[in-house]
Amino acid sequence: MKKFSQLRIILLVAAALSIISCQHKTTAGNINIFPPETAVVSENGSMPPGLRTTLEAANIKPGCITCNSQNRYSSELKPFSKVSAKSLKQKLDPYLNEKSGIEKKSFLDMLEDHIMWAMVRGVLIEANNNNFGAIVLKGFYWKDKNGVKHPLTIFRTAFTPDPAGKDSCYSSILDKGKVKHVINLYDGEMEMNDLIKAERETAQKHGASYVKTGDLNYGHWRAAIREFPNPGHEREIAKKNLGKLIREQILNPGGKSPEGNILIHCGGGMHRTGMVIGILQKIFNGRSMDHIKKVYGYHTGYRGKDRPGGFEQGNLDLIEEFEEKYIKE
Repeated sequence: MKKFSQLRIILLVAAALSIISCQHKTTAGNINIFPPETAVVSENGSMPPGLRTTLEAANIKPGCITCNSQNRYSSELKPFSKVSAKSLKQKLDPYLNEKSGIEKKSFLDMLEDHIMWAMVRGVLIEANNNNFGAIVLKGFYWKDKNGVKHPLTIFRTAFTPDPAGKDSCYSSILDKGKVKHVINLYDGEMEMNDLIKAERETAQKHGASYVKTGDLNYGHWRAAIREFPNPGHEREIAKKNLGKLIREQILNPGGKSPEGNILIHCGGGMHRTGMVIGILQKIFNGRSMDHIKKVYGYHTGYRGKDRPGGFEQGNLDLIEEFEEKYIKE
């Protein structure tokens, strides 16, 4: 009887170890936050819907990915940057004489932007807001070296800390997420060259390709969509450029079928990434705009009408009006 009890304990421990394989200890800079299968986005934006189910459908153990789904959008950054810029300018005014050749209004605008984007980077990197998510693209697969088919999984994040770190969010997606192509959609004002360099080098070490789409011929589609909210030539060009990006970088990376899963990110994983993921969900996965709005709302930090976070209705409008023809052209 005693031997039976000992055997039972051994079997229970073995079972537990098999369940927690790939689980990582929770630390201040590395947190696993995965929702249950029944998760939906609530008014407080507690978690993205169905993330665990998505990962399991792609044969990926959730505990193997050391990312969190946290996101933050602070309404205080812009006002604070204005106050800080004015204060700093007052201190610099004695040095900004007529002979300096610096137009003071332009200088103030430059200071505001610089301070705000420096703070945004802090919110993303120092606060470790990974904004992690994933979808499986219906009808698309990749084959491993043994010829076994795997569902094509599209991961999404923001810029994340320490891309080269062995246990970092980025490295874990490349390794355990079987990613073979990274798409950096960011084309903004933050100074991110150090992170981009580390991402590119780490991707190469994992045998994955890496593109920064802002350096390629896709135009400034994010800015155009925001600047031209009504139907017109500029908006059509932006949609065609976005369709071309999806066709070339997601469906046929490097001019061929995907050889592994794909990671997409922009700055905070909210707007550019949100539009691309929303379009994929609509066109290929047949998701309703109601579902797309919920996921978009979560990843933009939407917590209700009084706390909209980074929610932009124009992004959802673009997803709703986007047609498959833009990808096929």
